[in-house]
Amino acid sequence: MKYHLMIAIPLGMVLSTLVSDLPEQAFEQCDNVDTSVVAEQKPNVNQNNGKSVLAQQPAAAQSPAAPEHSPNTEHKILTLSAGQSFTALLKPYGVSERQVFNLQKLMAPEVNLSQLPVGQKIKIDITKGKLSSITLATGFAQRLNVSMTGQWHKRLYQLDTRQAQSVHDVAITQSLYESLVEDSVPLDVINQTITVFSHFVDFQREIHQGDALTMMYDKAILSVKDGLQQQLEKAGQLKFARLQNQGEDLAVYHHHTEGGQSGFYFADGRPAQSFLLKTPLNGARLSSTFGSRKHPILGYTRLHAGLDFGAPVGTPIFAAGNGTIKKAGWGGGFGNRVVIRHANGYDTLYAHLNGFAKGVKPGTRVRQGEVIGYLGNTGLSQARHLHYEVHRHGKPINPLSLRQVKQQRLDGSQLADLQQSIARVHQNPLLNQYVSAMPVADKL
Repeated sequence: MKYHLMIAIPLGMVLSTLVSDLPEQAFEQCDNVDTSVVAEQKPNVNQNNGKSVLAQQPAAAQSPAAPEHSPNTEHKILTLSAGQSFTALLKPYGVSERQVFNLQKLMAPEVNLSQLPVGQKIKIDITKGKLSSITLATGFAQRLNVSMTGQWHKRLYQLDTRQAQSVHDVAITQSLYESLVEDSVPLDVINQTITVFSHFVDFQREIHQGDALTMMYDKAILSVKDGLQQQLEKAGQLKFARLQNQGEDLAVYHHHTEGGQSGFYFADGRPAQSFLLKTPLNGARLSSTFGSRKHPILGYTRLHAGLDFGAPVGTPIFAAGNGTIKKAGWGGGFGNRVVIRHANGYDTLYAHLNGFAKGVKPGTRVRQGEVIGYLGNTGLSQARHLHYEVHRHGKPINPLSLRQVKQQRLDGSQLADLQQSIARVHQNPLLNQYVSAMPVADKL
């Protein structure tokens, strides 16, 4: 009896060691894993009289919400806490630092496991006591899954969404920006709205309490909730905006022309845009104008070749027009500054920035209204503000003296197409609660 026990104990230790090494060995296969990414198809969306219709597809083409698992699989949603690493989060499930390193190589470039934000949710599946699948959200409705089926496989897929529209009717009580934020309008839609009306309105001096804004924009709503979502819906394109400003009524519509160009138009076919914006930010006060003045730090009088706008640190700064980034970096007394080269010999300069928007570097193309940086107090700056200059052929000009560039109005079949776009906008019954009092042709 004792002899049998002496043999059984060492044998049991060997088997135990082999079993405990299995997860490690499985992850070690990540050096030879299948790194091909399977992009799952989403149902096609066809336009039918302005309404989104899901095209029917064979069942095999429908993307599953998640990989299939056996009934023995346990699902868990983990949340990354402050100061917690991905390794520490998965350590209770038998995942080592080496295994995380291999996973990190596999899951790049879609996600960096060492830089996950606090609050990141991670779905894990445990099959027969072993980690068999990891799923993370890489964006709205976008998922990255790594699962074990003999070896680790990486797979990208999309959750199904449905298209809808949101309507806001906002009474302006503060700045336009603050009033829209208070009404829970998404930041991207706020930026689109500000860009549209910056062609016609000086937000510093021409927006007053009692003005009103009505808008409608597209949005996508998750049809499936998998526990990883940070948001249930995502805002898209601004379709309609109407600003009632001190008796002036401006209503614009987003429209795609025959040539594939998109932009905002008035109902009579006039383009709702200009070459450069009047002001490249919102919610600011004009603190210094163009002309000679005594410099507050240098102490002597010289040309102040632009405008200064005071606003909170971090206020988004917009590109005043389409162009190419000429400079983006430290500019001596200008602090952090961006210079954009535009058409017709124009340059614009934005100085004393707190920081730059992602991707802003020399040679990058930017579109009018795109965020290029954030207001700050760098360089020879006495207080937080944006210093904004406009140059033509190397000579500074007063931004407030810029004239609107006239653009060709749509006519003929293009105007008829615009009118059809306008009719589709006004099929939304919620929007018509606010604007149905006017015929479409008069909504200008």
